[in-house]
Amino acid sequence: MLLTSRQRLTSLLCLIYFTTLLITPDSYKYGAILLAVTALIMLPSTWQALKTHPAMLISGSLVLYFVVTLAFALPGEHYEQLDMPSRVLLAIMIFALLLKYPPELKSVFYGCAIGAALVGVIALYQHYMLDIRALSTGGFMPIQVAGMAASLSVFSIFAYIYSCKRALPTLKTIAFLGITLGFIATLLSGGRGSWVITPFVALWAVIYYRKHFSSRDYLAIATSVVLIVVTALVPALDRAGLVFAELDDYQQIQRTEMADADTQRTPSVTSSSGVRVELWKTALYLFADNPITGTGYSQFTSAREVLVEKGQVDPIVMDFSRAHNQLLEELQVKGLIGGLTLIVLIAAPWLATRKTNTGDTPDKHFATIMLRSHLILIAGYMLTQHYLNHHSGILFFSLGVVIFASIALRAEARD
Repeated sequence: MLLTSRQRLTSLLCLIYFTTLLITPDSYKYGAILLAVTALIMLPSTWQALKTHPAMLISGSLVLYFVVTLAFALPGEHYEQLDMPSRVLLAIMIFALLLKYPPELKSVFYGCAIGAALVGVIALYQHYMLDIRALSTGGFMPIQVAGMAASLSVFSIFAYIYSCKRALPTLKTIAFLGITLGFIATLLSGGRGSWVITPFVALWAVIYYRKHFSSRDYLAIATSVVLIVVTALVPALDRAGLVFAELDDYQQIQRTEMADADTQRTPSVTSSSGVRVELWKTALYLFADNPITGTGYSQFTSAREVLVEKGQVDPIVMDFSRAHNQLLEELQVKGLIGGLTLIVLIAAPWLATRKTNTGDTPDKHFATIMLRSHLILIAGYMLTQHYLNHHSGILFFSLGVVIFASIALRAEARD
């Protein structure tokens, strides 16, 4: 049947997207381009799928994010600010395609597990064979890659649980590799921001679905944990220890500057953690001065210069263009308008699928859980980086939303 063949096509494209997500520094684009081109070709026959209330809520939140950015970019002709937000428009087209021809959840699970396993192999090779920090050279951005690898690892946990429920031994084996190698990649990359929320989501999944595990599954879980600890825990602890050392240095610098009133206003904070604290302070000061609309893009630089001249923040902040926290970034530039828009962007998919998490099919249930885990994980990554201001971040967020939401909303077409 025509519908079945097109569902197979979307299933293949989603599998390719997750499988190739992290095999090279730019591979996050490959599957996204294939999905976007296919969605554009089929748009005349798929756009009406966006007319349902849940689909309109999700699409509307994506459009709102773009429109708000456009409204702030137009006054000073800061059109470069539209580059990343424009990706959500591609996601909406893809959403229409996937709602019309929902992909198979099993294909998505295979893609996530294979993608996690592949990035784990790359990380192991770079760390142990090349003796370099994994996923941090050659074009890889470790803070972005660490988050995506962590998400693929968590999705692999759900793939494992799904395989237990559906008796899929091949998927279970690949999911085991995805969990183990994916978390190894996350730890070896040293992307500490991805470690904040991920353990809690992973632990919740294991505890919540524990009734589906047999004694052999518990043995597999224990084996995976041991392999992760033996392979990656020591490098990860070294990276984590840097945080405390950097914060201690930062506090010492602050005490020194308070004691010396004549301190010259030159950058004194150099550590990663210290710089982030200064950037967050800057964002809060700017938001407090402009709570409704923020500084806007035109006045952003000059407003920060004023704070530096007053000695309220370290001059190092002038070397960075973002707040390294997505919510604070929106608040400092767009005020409450931007902050609320970001909250809507994250909350809308959750609300749109609120009636499907206890749906009548396993695919609907797992797709909804995957979607909500995706939103929680991305929100966690946003705490220490401006996640949506990167090409890979905005694509991974928006495509993850539309892929999981399309299955959650239309899984009955398959089941």
